Order: sequence, then structure tokens, then C-alpha cells
Amino acid sequence: MRHIQRTLLGLGIAVALAGCSGGGGAPQAAATQSPVTQQSNLVTPTFTLVFPPGSSSTVRTPERVSPATLSVTIVFTNAPGGLSPTTVTTAINPASCPCTVNGPPSPPGQSDTYTINTFDTSNGTGNNLDTGGVTFTPTAGQNNAQTITLKGIPKTVVIGSVPAGFNAGTGSQTQALTITVKDAASQTIASGTYANPITLSDPDTSGTQGSQLTGTNVGSCSGTCVTLNGPSDTATLNYGGLAENPVSLSATGTGVTTANATFTPVLAAISLVAGAPTSALGGPGIDLYTTNNTSTVGYSGKISYTEAGFTTTPYNQTLTTINGSSCAAFATVGAADNTGTGNTDFTATATANVAGQCTRVVSDGLAASGHGSGGPSFLVTYTTSSLNNSSHARRP
Repeated sequence: MRHIQRTLLGLGIAVALAGCSGGGGAPQAAATQSPVTQQSNLVTPTFTLVFPPGSSSTVRTPERVSPATLSVTIVFTNAPGGLSPTTVTTAINPASCPCTVNGPPSPPGQSDTYTINTFDTSNGTGNNLDTGGVTFTPTAGQNNAQTITLKGIPKTVVIGSVPAGFNAGTGSQTQALTITVKDAASQTIASGTYANPITLSDPDTSGTQGSQLTGTNVGSCSGTCVTLNGPSDTATLNYGGLAENPVSLSATGTGVTTANATFTPVLAAISLVAGAPTSALGGPGIDLYTTNNTSTVGYSGKISYTEAGFTTTPYNQTLTTINGSSCAAFATVGAADNTGTGNTDFTATATANVAGQCTRVVSDGLAASGHGSGGPSFLVTYTTSSLNNSSHARRP
């Protein structure tokens, strides 16, 4: 919360009688206005703008108000009908404050409500930087001191401290985010309360295995967002280690330009599991063939790959194959999660007595991570009498 006391902090209201009975000189409404404005005594509230630090040892440390403030507009929001003026705008020079400005006069003895807005121009028509209000009943002839709390109006947000080194396959990684909120004059709102809350959102639907948000205000959107009512509220990114595409965090709010920041986990390599078969034509692969070329269907072989944070426990995701060349003329290639081993098993099965070879590229399907378009590859062959298979050994 920002008091009008420091660049309009701690707006202390001293309400004084503008004219006492018999004293004359009180601001009065025109004769054509309603009777209530024809009273001889109107109370003019004066708003003292105090700029600590160091203004007084007895003044508590104020909340921040935008240092870009050049004018203050005070509106009498529940003025009796016909009373004029109901709005007063005063130009100020922050360097010359403490300073005092007047609000619209009101009849004494009634509950008055004033709203206060600060602007970055001298005429109150530029960017609205802070806003607040106060309700009180002024008493004639007395100092009706009040405190008004202003709230900074957010315009832009920067999401910072997004971790760049969180590794897939490692659970319970956390990082406090820094959320910098600025007003329309590009001044950081570093204390107090925002006039409009900021919502920080994480679209990841992977639950605790993926990325989630925690913080001061979670509410009903547990894991997927936090609300920031002021700069003292916290937001933390939690990552459970799932290999996944980058996640775009977003900050939104009324009147706020949407901000985004990307969390990109560091993925482990897709690796061939030790002991995998080697193709007779070179490199890892599966050879399918039969010594009796009339019995071709059903011969199969297996090769396995692993990726930390993807195939491993507790993630248990299944790799796939893409690109390369087609095996359809002589074999099928299927993938299955081998739960408990942390591997994906690829099984090639002969389907026809047709010589051929094909190459399959292993992928986790995470296109934005770089893994989706190219990982390791393996070869599948089927040898008949049309190929030299004298060096082949039968694969079960």
C-alpha cells in the first residue's frame, strides 16, 4: 500500500473551516445551486503531501508513491447535488514538497468521500500513477487529520530469476522468481499494494512432475498460478524433473501489458541401453532374417533406449521413432515402456519375405526442446537370398 507520504505519501488531511459564522469570505455556491450549497460555511480539506525520508524523526517510514508525480487530482465523490467544484487538480513539484493542496469544499457535518489520483503531467491528464481514497466527517474549526493510502497502478511487469539450469530427471528443484512491476511512468512499485493485482500463470498441466507455481497467494489455482497483491508477495517456480517442452510463464492484470518469460528445462540425452544388439551392416540395430526363406513372418528383435526425466521412474514416458526411412515393406516397429527398467523397448517384427533395410530415429516428441527432430538412430534389416547374409546370426 502506498501512502501519500513520499512522492505523495501519507496524504495527511487537515480539514479547516473556510469561513466561520460571521467571519464571511467562505466559498459559496452560486445562487442557482441547491440550498445545501448556499450555506455560509463550507469546509475545505487541505491535503499535505509529505516526502520522507528524513522529514521528521517522529514520522514513520512512508510507503512509496511514484516519484514521477507532477499533479494530484482530488474528487469529492459524494458531493451534494449542485455543489461546485467537485474536482480540484493541483500541479506539484516533488522536489519542493512537503506541500499542501486543497480539495473541493464541502458542507460540515456530513460524511465526505474523496478519491485521490496522481499523474505524471501537471494538469492531471497524463498517466495515472497512483490511486486511493478516504471517507471522513469534517468538523468545523478543528484539524481533521486523516491518512490516505495510495496504491500504485501497475502497467508493465518483468518476470525475472527464471532458472536456466534445472535438469530433467531431478525432482524438487525450486527457484524464487522476481516480479518487477512498474507504473505507466516506468517507475518501479517497490512497496505497498497494487491498485490491480497481478496474476502469474503457468500453463504446465503435468502436475508435480512438471513446473508449478507456489507463493503467498495461491487460492483456487493451486500449482497453476499465484496472485501478487504487492511487491512483498512471493512467487516460486517448482520443477519436478519431467523432460518437457519449454513453459511460457505469463503475468497479467487489469490495464497491464502482458509479460512472458520462458522456463526451459535442461534435457538429458537419449541413450542406447548397454548390451543392445548391433546390426551386421554396422551400428546399433535389429537384424531380421530366416534360414528358411519360406517362413518369414513373426521373427523379431529388440533394442532399448533411455532418457533421464522421461523414460525413468517416476515419469515412465515412452520414446518413439520418427524420420529416417520406412520399414513398412518388410517389418513393423513398435515401442513400449519397460516400467521398472527406465527404458523404452523398440521391437521390430518381420512381416514379409522381402529383403530391405530401414533407419529409425529415436525421439521423445519434444519438438521445442530439440529432441523431437533428431536423437540417436538404429537400423532394421531383413536379409533374404538376395543379400549376402553369410555373416548374420539369427535374432530371437
